[in-house]
Amino acid sequence: MADLYRNFVKEYVELGHMQIIGAMSHHGVYRADSSTTELRVVFDASAAFTSDVSLNNCLLKGGVVQDDLFSILLRFRKHKVSFTADVEKMYRKIWVNPDNCNFQRNLWKNRSCEEPSLYTLLTYGNKSAPYLATRVLNELATDERKKFPLVSAVALKDFYVDDVRQL
Repeated sequence: MADLYRNFVKEYVELGHMQIIGAMSHHGVYRADSSTTELRVVFDASAAFTSDVSLNNCLLKGGVVQDDLFSILLRFRKHKVSFTADVEKMYRKIWVNPDNCNFQRNLWKNRSCEEPSLYTLLTYGNKSAPYLATRVLNELATDERKKFPLVSAVALKDFYVDDVRQL
């Protein structure tokens, strides 16, 4: 399990989804029966620091920017042929303003004998991450509407978090 965890963190660094920079708590949840993600890393933005205040205590949740799931599924069912897709590692692809990076940092070391490194990233454990991810998707769809009208329409109406279902 330790090797899986190290590989997960290494991938984050190699893909540029986090960079070396107190730290946010994280731990692994191992599921041998999972066909997609054997090890899921959980970031705990609800853990309080020495001031008894957590990152999630300081964040706003953000509004709802996507249609409700029921409406999306109804539209999905009306077509004879439909498709589904998933934005892989969506939260990791969200750019975080460097001014805000210090609030989302976590500590990691590959081996017990190594010095720990400090990383920054948008985690899926913080309260505003779902809003930020869907808001970024909507902004992109709106910005590119003239160039890609059909894709834009699907992105604005038929995404639920990082999943799309449409004809």
